[in-house]
Amino acid sequence: MRRSWVALGLLLVGACTGPVRSTSVYESKAGQTAETVSSAVQTALLAVEAAEGGKARYLTQTLVEAEEDANAAQGTFDAIQPPDRRADELRDRLDELLGEATGTLAELRIAARRGRLADLPALAEPLPEVAEELDAFAEAHG
Repeated sequence: MRRSWVALGLLLVGACTGPVRSTSVYESKAGQTAETVSSAVQTALLAVEAAEGGKARYLTQTLVEAEEDANAAQGTFDAIQPPDRRADELRDRLDELLGEATGTLAELRIAARRGRLADLPALAEPLPEVAEELDAFAEAHG
């Protein structure tokens, strides 16, 4: 059920994507993207913490969905044409954070699917800082 809601949301968000005429609008979209990816990162962190407590029943699916949500947000943002050089710089900064987040989420998903649950805490170590940086970016540009 959640998957269908996520898919519907992505379709609606994707339909709203297009050229942006001003840097302020682009900046706002960047902030929204950072907020969305931060939420996915925080979901993954909670899942890893639950797995450490022996509650790993839906762990893999939660990590899959967190990664999908982050990738979808990044894809939607990357489809927007930056209006000027200032927006190019903003995009570069955000893409660096998004890449770190999605890369780590992918590593978590792969480890969980392979049954390497003991590896998850170490793999998740970068995520609190990434979430903090995404939140700061969202606050500054939202």
